[in-house]
Amino acid sequence: MRILVVGQGIAGTALAWALLRRGAHVHVADADLPHPASTAAAGLINPVTGKFYVKTWRYDEFFPVARRFYAEIEAALGIRIWSEARVLRPLDTPKAANDWDARCGDPAYARLLGVCADAGLWQPMLTYNGLWGETRGAARVDFPQLLSAFRAHLARQGLFLFQKIMPEEALRVAADYDAVVFCEGWRGALNPFFPNLPWRLTAGEALLIRLKAPGAPSLRDVLKKNLLFIPLSDGLVWVGATYRHWSPTDPVPAPNTAAIEEELACVLRAPFERVSVASGIRPTVRDRRPLLGSSAQRSEFFMFNGLGTKGALLAPYWAEHMAQHLLKGSALSPEVRLDRI
Repeated sequence: MRILVVGQGIAGTALAWALLRRGAHVHVADADLPHPASTAAAGLINPVTGKFYVKTWRYDEFFPVARRFYAEIEAALGIRIWSEARVLRPLDTPKAANDWDARCGDPAYARLLGVCADAGLWQPMLTYNGLWGETRGAARVDFPQLLSAFRAHLARQGLFLFQKIMPEEALRVAADYDAVVFCEGWRGALNPFFPNLPWRLTAGEALLIRLKAPGAPSLRDVLKKNLLFIPLSDGLVWVGATYRHWSPTDPVPAPNTAAIEEELACVLRAPFERVSVASGIRPTVRDRRPLLGSSAQRSEFFMFNGLGTKGALLAPYWAEHMAQHLLKGSALSPEVRLDRI
């Protein structure tokens, strides 16, 4: 089966990998269009999120698939993109401490959650000096390295097209393929072959900083206050992200890091330097579920999109699900079908 995948963010990369593993002939087209989400994202998989400390949707099912999926890519491409970590959250109010303690007592959460007296290597660099909630079973996927390495892998085999495939162009090339799958990120909201979908796009940004403290290069734990603090390497820390609802009818907002810088001033006592700003538009959906399925107008056109803020966790499972649908005709889950809403 010949398939054209349009877009090489985390959705297009995961789907192309799943299809190639199953023997499909795949071309991937991408032209590095502005404001992508994948290149700016943290790539974090966090089992328990939100102010109510709720387990991520189907985490227990999705996480083993993600770990295996990324391990296969690491082995095939000779890269290291997966690192497991714990997430620390300050229990800085009586309510936070009580709510966290209640979650720790829930059998569904017990293996994931705990309490720490301090933040380990982070502690000397922080203003807060109290109890911390610990979340185990988290991981980070290095999206920039994954996307770059996979693009090079495709290019070596003549499978990558540095080409902007807009919907009207897809009509012209469709005859060369059995299926065209749009993995366009936020641009999916503008695709005329998939109208009236429940998009709720968000714009946001993150800062890359370098901590100037003796223990900074050894940091591994992720911190979660109002924002995420994700250590990378050599004292570099990804700090983000902000969320602002955005419509494609509006101008793309200029990066605004004021909220991040305000949080940095509250959280850190260690000096740091600002290295760069990353920004993008997230392909988020009203019910926070992916969007999979075929166009009602053109049966050979498909969408694999809407991974939102949890792409690192969702992409492997749903890419395999979509690959089975394309190649074997397997039914799509009602949870992700385009016509669910």
